[in-house]
Amino acid sequence: MKFKEAYKKAQEAAKECKFKQTIEIIFNLKNIDKKTFSINDTIKLPTGRGKKNVICGVGTSDFVMKAKKYADKVIDKHEFENFKNKKDIKKFSDGITYFVVEASVMADFAKTFGQILGPKGKMPLPHHIVPPARDPKPFIEGLKNAIRIRSKKTTVIQIPLGTEEMKLEDLEKNFKIVYEFVEHKLERGKEQIKNVMIKFTMGPAVIING
Repeated sequence: MKFKEAYKKAQEAAKECKFKQTIEIIFNLKNIDKKTFSINDTIKLPTGRGKKNVICGVGTSDFVMKAKKYADKVIDKHEFENFKNKKDIKKFSDGITYFVVEASVMADFAKTFGQILGPKGKMPLPHHIVPPARDPKPFIEGLKNAIRIRSKKTTVIQIPLGTEEMKLEDLEKNFKIVYEFVEHKLERGKEQIKNVMIKFTMGPAVIING
């Protein structure tokens, strides 16, 4: 079954609801060593994800001055002392999709925020950390249409592709990029993909291929 056909079947099977449903792609893998297999990366979707990514720049005063032109929120390192308890950190981080952090403050950021952000999959990846004297703009701009893909010790990878309000053609473009990304992460490529499924938030999964 091709993507468009599977999408329409998933759409017909999904229940109507009052919120904007997410379109999700599910990769079921085979011949994978679950003990060692993991993915933790971001990928830029060519047509966006159908909702805004909220990006927070974190660093010294000079870094923050540059970052605030492109980021939705910023935190100066001197403000770390305002986040004294887990409740404050959780409340703030719930509204953030990605943190872009200046390298010089990364250790202090991890000490302050890591215990909350780590389990939520929101700690910055290496390519979200800005080296000394580098402009934060490309780091921030590169995450505006990105999704984070995480999978550890499982043969199932669930990936948000977009929302039901997006054009089918745009979702298909995103799907092609996501499929290639996952395929390249596997040692034997598509040989280790058992099947790929698509589903709406309020609907059953429909097999695209496999």
